[in-house]
Amino acid sequence: MSRLHLGALIATGAVAALLSAGCAGTGGTAEPAAATSAPTSASPAAASLDAAKAGTAVVDAAKQAKAVHVRGVVSEGGNLNLDLQLNPDSASGTVVQDGLEIPVLRTGDKYFFRFSDSLIKKAGIPASVGKLLKDKWVPSTSQIGAGIGEAFKQFLDYKTFTDNTVGQLDSASFTAGGQTTTDGIPALTFTSSDGTATVAAGEPHYLLRMQEPKSGTLEFSDWDKPTTVTAPKASEIYSGPGA
Repeated sequence: MSRLHLGALIATGAVAALLSAGCAGTGGTAEPAAATSAPTSASPAAASLDAAKAGTAVVDAAKQAKAVHVRGVVSEGGNLNLDLQLNPDSASGTVVQDGLEIPVLRTGDKYFFRFSDSLIKKAGIPASVGKLLKDKWVPSTSQIGAGIGEAFKQFLDYKTFTDNTVGQLDSASFTAGGQTTTDGIPALTFTSSDGTATVAAGEPHYLLRMQEPKSGTLEFSDWDKPTTVTAPKASEIYSGPGA
C-alpha cells in the first residue's frame, strides 16, 4: 500500500463519518498560517544524505517537530484535496473530496466542522435544517456531531497524521536522485518503487514533498511552526435541532 493511500484512507473514512452523522442528526476561524517559510538549511554543496538513511532521517525530523502545514491532492478512489495546519493540540484547514468542501477545526479534544452548501446537499439534510446549518460550525459534542470527533482524530492529530504518512517512509528503499530547490529550500530527491520524496538538504531533514504518480502529491511546509487556533464564537456555532 502506498504511503499517500494510508493518508487518503484516514481522510475518506472521516468524511464518510461526517456525512453519516449529518444525515442521522437531521466561526470560529483559525489564524491563517504565515507565508511559507523555509526551515534553515545548509547550502546544497555542503549538505548530503545517504539514500539508505533518507527514510529514517525524515521520520526522525518529523518526530522532533510539533507542527506542519500539509497541502496536496490524493487521487486514489477519487480526488481528495487537503489543506491542513496541524499543531500539537489543535488543527485547522479544509478537506475537499470530489468537490465536497469541509472546513475543519480542532481545539484540544473538541472538533468542529462547518457545513458548506455542498456538504448540506451531499448529506441530504432537509432544507429547513440546512438553512440553519449553513456556514455554522458543528462541534463533536453535539448530537449531530456525535462520533465525528473520533473519526477525525487521526486526521487532525499531528502525531497520528505524520506517523501514517511520513512515518511510513522509514521502511522505504530509496535511491538517490539529485539536488533541487523547493520554495527556496535547498533539497535532495530520493526515489523508491512508490514515487519520489523531496527532503530538506540540511538538518533537520524535513520531508518537503511526497509524490506518487498513481496516487498524488502531498507538500509539507512550516515544520515546527505551530499557529494559534481559536474555538468558534457562540454566534458561529449551530444551535438548531440536533445541537
